[in-house]
Amino acid sequence: MTVVMATIQEAMAAAVAHHQAGRLGEAAALYHAVLDALPGHADAAHLLGVVHLQSGQPDRAVALIRGAIQHNHRVADYHDNLGSALKSLGRLEEAVAAHRQAVRLRPEFAQALYNLGNALEAQGRLEEAATAFRQAAARRPGYARARFNLGNVLAALGRRADADDAYRAALADDPTFVEAHANRGALLLALERPREAAAELARALALRPDHAPALSNLAAAWLALGDRDRAELAARHAVAARPDLADCLLRLGEVRQRADRLGAAADAYRTALAWNPALAEVLANLALVRQGQGLLDAAEAGNRRALALDPTLADVRSNLAYLLLFRPGVTAAAVLEAHRDWDRVHGTPHRGRWVKPGKTGARKGPLTVAILSGDFRHHPAGLFALRTVEALPGQDIRLLLYANQSESDDVTGRFRRAAAQWTPVAGLTDAELATRIRHDRPDVLIDLAGHNARGRPGVFARKPAPVQVAWSGYMATTGLAAMDALVADRHHVPDGMEAFYAERVLRMPDAFIAYDPPGGDDELPLTPPPCLSGGPVTFGSFNILTKLNDGVLAAWAEILHRVPESRLLMKTKALSCPDTAALWRGRLAAAGIDPGRVTMVGATSSLDHMRRCASVDVALDPFPFSGSTTTLETLWMGVPVVTLPGETFSSRHSLAFLTVAGVEGCIAADPAEYIERAVAWAADRQGLADLRRSLRTRMAAGPLCDGEKLAAALAEELRTLALPH
Repeated sequence: MTVVMATIQEAMAAAVAHHQAGRLGEAAALYHAVLDALPGHADAAHLLGVVHLQSGQPDRAVALIRGAIQHNHRVADYHDNLGSALKSLGRLEEAVAAHRQAVRLRPEFAQALYNLGNALEAQGRLEEAATAFRQAAARRPGYARARFNLGNVLAALGRRADADDAYRAALADDPTFVEAHANRGALLLALERPREAAAELARALALRPDHAPALSNLAAAWLALGDRDRAELAARHAVAARPDLADCLLRLGEVRQRADRLGAAADAYRTALAWNPALAEVLANLALVRQGQGLLDAAEAGNRRALALDPTLADVRSNLAYLLLFRPGVTAAAVLEAHRDWDRVHGTPHRGRWVKPGKTGARKGPLTVAILSGDFRHHPAGLFALRTVEALPGQDIRLLLYANQSESDDVTGRFRRAAAQWTPVAGLTDAELATRIRHDRPDVLIDLAGHNARGRPGVFARKPAPVQVAWSGYMATTGLAAMDALVADRHHVPDGMEAFYAERVLRMPDAFIAYDPPGGDDELPLTPPPCLSGGPVTFGSFNILTKLNDGVLAAWAEILHRVPESRLLMKTKALSCPDTAALWRGRLAAAGIDPGRVTMVGATSSLDHMRRCASVDVALDPFPFSGSTTTLETLWMGVPVVTLPGETFSSRHSLAFLTVAGVEGCIAADPAEYIERAVAWAADRQGLADLRRSLRTRMAAGPLCDGEKLAAALAEELRTLALPH
């Protein structure tokens, strides 16, 4: 017996040595030999089970380890490894129970706590998982992997500051931990801290240069920092490292999309979908590319496919509602229904936690008005609101500005100077931001984005302020039951149209915005209409391609036919893309417009854009989605804009601005009159010259640029809302 026992001990020692050296076959043979000699040998059964687990045979591992436990149920390692085998089989509840038993047997067993955290995380029990990882780290100093997993779970819970602390602790334990550098970089990117993210991701890549997710996120960081060349390089390296990883192709598409290389972006997205057709985010991004190219049907189809895959994508449902505004024949009723559909899906779950209005009574001190926007910068929404916002403090209003942006420019500086409190919020989730706003307790919260890019309808759906108002950045109803009012004017929302808005309509006395024009007379001097120099009449369009449709192109074709030798200038950033420009030359030709009579121009500087506006004689507004910023810019350069309004808010911008500016002869009732008015302006050289000389002065002195007047009217309406009688 003594000889047999010595042989078994030697066999076990040799088996363990093989096992630790990774020679699993040799180890398994010896464990089997021990079990043949002594079937009840618990350690041999347990370790043979571990070999099978490591060899990808968890079912055999479970049977062997359970056998070991039957012979000795007091060994914590047996239960811990049983839990790992059960987790591999997807039997998560049993796995959790096994790991918990291991911890009960050995309370200081850090690895069992770590494995318990993994099983709980797999079940989606993230708070419990975080507790397990935290306990594992506390029981084993230097346990970087436990701190790393804690960071991952906290990030998934939206507790991003705590997640950052966990990642930094993991890296303090192990500075060479590549995944911790990479995940912390991704977290910093989500927190809108791109410069720090780039540095952290660079540390990951110094350790592993072909780490595809780190390269992909580095591309996003460079993109956020405005360095498109380095972003493209990082994205290309990511795809080269992992051509099968859709996230890398997604990032490459985003980099190209931001550079207005829409055709190349579409190629990257299509390649990603070839690997996996069920990627909702890629479908949504490809839909945005098609939208930018003016391919409305393809954009809508892509968005609907994305939503079918993931109905929780609120941004995609916003895009679908927004796309409806461009559809010929769109009605105000259809617009309201599409936006209410967003609210039914994404807004309804939050209604039980709305902030309620306070009791009526006399107010002491200024009215506190908060404004949330990602466009406190050179952007149409910012420039529409800037002069009014600057004037609001003079109306005894205390301004809190929540900036959903990382960029800043001179316009940002003007907004900041008007604010009593400036709060960057781009790194906050909707829930975190709503909590912050509740804490600040504004009387009124204003939205400058709606369902547009950088909009936060998920914040407004939570109603963190007792009164919420939509203004300036979105050209339709928000559809939100939580939105109390919409700032408009009688031109955008005529009497009798109130039923098609989810909000109470607040009509400003003139226009609902006050324009802050670019440059001064020295930078943008007025010039005579180009046709007076002896050249042909030039018509112009400066609107996004999404606004152009067959009806618009048919009208333009007839105008160019009626005005022989005339030319058309099309300028919009999407035409920077050669593929997109070629697509539109084809569409123009199909509509009967000779592409040889059309000049296409892409993105330029702001001042050059304004000079291009001055290089046309007559501007042609699209329909049914009218120009807004482009109309104001063109009018500022003294150029008439021929428009065809409809019943929707977005179809009536040019009508409103032309009416308030006192420009006559531009507003049509139907396509035939649209054509006639454009032709008439082309023939009226003296009228063009007179308008060019006089319009800027009228605009500058009138209500279209009068922020003080609009601020007074808006402040009065906000007080009425905040203090109901």
